[in-house]
Amino acid sequence: MFPDSFLLLSAIAFLIGLANSCALGERLCRADHDVDAQVLDILVALIPVLAAKLTVGSGMSIVLTGWASLMGFHLAHWSTPRYSLQRYVPALVTLAFLSPLTLGIMLGMWLLLQRLGMPYSLNTLFMALLSLPVIWLLHRRDLYVLFALAWLILILYNEIPHLRWKRVSPTSAEHLASEMEQLPRKVVILRRAMSIGLLLLLATFIFFNRYVYRGFGLQQELFRVGNRDLPFIALTFDDGPDPLYTPRILDILKEKEVPATFFLIGRHARQYPDIVRRMAEEGHDIGNHTHSHRNLYGLDEPNTWSEIAQADEIISDIIDSKIYLFRPPRGMYTQATIKFAHELQYTTVLWSISSRDWAEISTGNVARNILRNTKGGDILLFHDSGSIIGTSGGYRYNTVNALPSIIDGLRAQGFHFVTVSQLMMIAGLTEGDNELLPDILENPPFTSE
Repeated sequence: MFPDSFLLLSAIAFLIGLANSCALGERLCRADHDVDAQVLDILVALIPVLAAKLTVGSGMSIVLTGWASLMGFHLAHWSTPRYSLQRYVPALVTLAFLSPLTLGIMLGMWLLLQRLGMPYSLNTLFMALLSLPVIWLLHRRDLYVLFALAWLILILYNEIPHLRWKRVSPTSAEHLASEMEQLPRKVVILRRAMSIGLLLLLATFIFFNRYVYRGFGLQQELFRVGNRDLPFIALTFDDGPDPLYTPRILDILKEKEVPATFFLIGRHARQYPDIVRRMAEEGHDIGNHTHSHRNLYGLDEPNTWSEIAQADEIISDIIDSKIYLFRPPRGMYTQATIKFAHELQYTTVLWSISSRDWAEISTGNVARNILRNTKGGDILLFHDSGSIIGTSGGYRYNTVNALPSIIDGLRAQGFHFVTVSQLMMIAGLTEGDNELLPDILENPPFTSE
């Protein structure tokens, strides 16, 4: 699911975290030098996260690397921690990159409650719970919330068996160890049950992000690929329009004289109608991507109809023209989805190559995914808005930065860019239409304004 650079960084982070107290940390830091241990832990957690920041730069790379480092620390410090919050140093370091203000608020509250005598486990759990609303209010990015949620699950796993409501002395040097006494059998069973639940949750998340962004099966009733024998391809962008990224993409397409197809979310189109009109004026295809990007797989029929029909009305009113292309969110659909799209005169369109920019990978990886794998007839998937599970707030600078080199590189390989509508027309050519091929190759069906 994730590019090699993410996996490599995460593996390095995990191994460094695991080795910290198992070997290096225990040798360099003595029991009576907790300050030295804290400095070492911070440095060990900082190295992989800083590497992710410098080499990839996206929030996704920082989150994945931080999470791998956190799991390594968790295993390395399975027994009683040497000092408060030792198990969670990588989470705090990662949060310093993602949201320094959130980190400051959480640590300030944690120190205050510690001074007031709140038990360690309860204080730590409260700090993690506080991170969810704070990071959402400050950033509105679901990627950050997912990181805070994963951290909360780990803290629940560690601290629930030790929760105490009794006030402790903040000057007691043994209060942390006293909360970490040998666990009874029932608590061990509880921990195992929670770990299984966590694994199931993560497995479900990975499954849907692996297959959702590639589509399920061949879906013969849908349009997913054009004529493989001809060098025509289509760029498509999902989840827009976005006021930050979409105009930059339109500028690049105009400069390069490249047509594209934009699958718009209805409520985004209603917010930014001028961007939608610009798309139409500059000769791009516009498609329906539902009103609010709800998952149509499993959605009841009335709401499925509403999602498609509302977006249809909004977008058609803005450009004063009927639109005929529909793409279900994440490539997931039901028979009702296909039926309703057909009733509204839509052709349902998926894709054949994904740039994987939804994972916020680096500019180089976005370009390589496309340049190495594109063939004639491909429909290429990009995003000009959206994040992992949300409809906006994602990091799309790497998509914008990669687009010029992708266009130049594909042209150098002999490909011609067309809209999805034009690709559908070309897909209908057969061997009996060979006399039309020279004219199509010399005059691709796109003329810049």
